[in-house]
Amino acid sequence: MSGERRINVSVDEHIATLCFSHPDGHYMVGETINALHAAFTVLEKRDDVRVIILANPEPGVFITHYSLDEIQRVTTPTLGLRSLLGRWFLPAVSVTMSLARLLIRVDAMRPLRGLIDRLARGTPLEGALVYARANRFVLQVRRSAKPVIAAISGNTQGYGMELSLACDFRLMARGPADEPYHLGQIESLVGLVPGSGGMHSLTRLIGESKALELSMLGRRLTADEAEKMGLLYQAVDEAELEAASKALATRLARRSPLALGYIKHCVHTGQNLRFADALKTDEPRFMDTACTQQARVAHGWQRDAQAQGKTVNQAFDEHELIDLNG
Repeated sequence: MSGERRINVSVDEHIATLCFSHPDGHYMVGETINALHAAFTVLEKRDDVRVIILANPEPGVFITHYSLDEIQRVTTPTLGLRSLLGRWFLPAVSVTMSLARLLIRVDAMRPLRGLIDRLARGTPLEGALVYARANRFVLQVRRSAKPVIAAISGNTQGYGMELSLACDFRLMARGPADEPYHLGQIESLVGLVPGSGGMHSLTRLIGESKALELSMLGRRLTADEAEKMGLLYQAVDEAELEAASKALATRLARRSPLALGYIKHCVHTGQNLRFADALKTDEPRFMDTACTQQARVAHGWQRDAQAQGKTVNQAFDEHELIDLNG
């Protein structure tokens, strides 16, 4: 494949596969992130899409990590301010990032976005805009009402790991026995701090101690190690990755989209609330799903199964294969 970056979308049986390819080392750059954000936004609005798979069709890599060349380029205008501002440097950066987050809200208006980017070029605001858009996509994936699966086809580190951790499920290919693929929060190895949520996702998934270990040491994990640690839904052989990802997506697509969206929201928000307050968040959403056609249909199947003399376990085994959406 040439060095051209490509975004391809396919939809089949309510499952959207959003493929991205960024050759030249498969480093993530702002241009690719912006294209992914735009394509993902369209998929989120499609009622016929129930599950989204993120995938790199190139074997051996998912996202190497974010391009250090781009990071160096867009932060160069900020470099001089560090010694000039002294202890005011961090507050100044925070203000610049707040402005960038405000400005990218108009990205859908292409002429205005183009004007902002031209005015920001070569200034500290350029780096802040690139960074804000990178984090916007991570948050978009995490907050999406649709289940998102990362089909990790090879090495994925730095921003690649952070994007993967923002997904609801992660499947990863093991790679060759003599050089297995790795997943890692490697920023400390290149003098950086994980900047797109990796530390916080790791803390939530595997606890503070392991999050510190992986982030501070830049430790890279094989697929089997990551699965054992609880970071992956499944480690698979490379030839099985696509089929395994589609099988999981098919199971999710059979569920009520409303229920899955609510589950995702409640899990993410509830972990920061007192238990009683988390229940208050759940209550209206439970009632909403109880009043859907999917819930009524499922109840009917349960009654039919009981009338046929089937056990509860047999009934639920059948539910695994039935599309609640008709």
